[in-house]
Amino acid sequence: MCCPIVINLALGAAPCYTLAMQINKGATQQELEHIAKRYARQLYRDVLQLRLRAQLVIAFLCLLNPPSIFGFFMIGAVMTAIFACFLAWAYTNNEPQLLQKALIWWYVWAATVYLINFVLRALLCRKLARHLNHYKDADLTDATPIPTPQHYSLRWEKDEDATHWQNLVLFHAPQRGLYALELVIENYNGTLESPPEGACATHTDEIAGDRIRYVALYRLEQGNHWLATSLSNAEGDEPEAYLTLLNTDLSVS
Repeated sequence: MCCPIVINLALGAAPCYTLAMQINKGATQQELEHIAKRYARQLYRDVLQLRLRAQLVIAFLCLLNPPSIFGFFMIGAVMTAIFACFLAWAYTNNEPQLLQKALIWWYVWAATVYLINFVLRALLCRKLARHLNHYKDADLTDATPIPTPQHYSLRWEKDEDATHWQNLVLFHAPQRGLYALELVIENYNGTLESPPEGACATHTDEIAGDRIRYVALYRLEQGNHWLATSLSNAEGDEPEAYLTLLNTDLSVS
């Protein structure tokens, strides 16, 4: 139950959590920083599973089947069954001290698994914090960047297998800071499979088979940055898509 999230994020998978973002075109860097930090706090809470219900589920699994916390459900089930048989044998053979010691060691093991799980998640949050606060270095290229995108029309090409639509644009960041980009795809029956990497906060609105709106905050160093996007369904006509820079005010306060 818990292991897949830890493994996926630990291997560097992009966070898939979303947080509703209301970004005005006059938003300052300070306001965008507030949004990014609010998103990060939500992400950390989800990774640590701090909600009461989630903690109760984890505690129950640690007591009933500790290895299942790390994805080994069947192995844990076998171990729990063997332990239950041992407890039954100790009880029927009137071995109270042996029964008590076995239960104590089981509780110690369960508590250890609980703490290890929490520590791993805390370390993962530390890694995510570095990712979310990292400013992406500019890409070295002689290509000409697109104009400051305001409802900028994107052109798409199919991949080699003709199964995905792909787009690549060069965005220019005039200074180091946070940039809020909005991608809107109209009249499209598919999914946004791979948005531009490196976002520190994201939000997606989607009407299946009709419209996708993807908003993301990026920490960018001054310079040019390649933004690659991939869509899942390359059947039919080329999608109608637009890219917009939401924040035009790059002032700090």
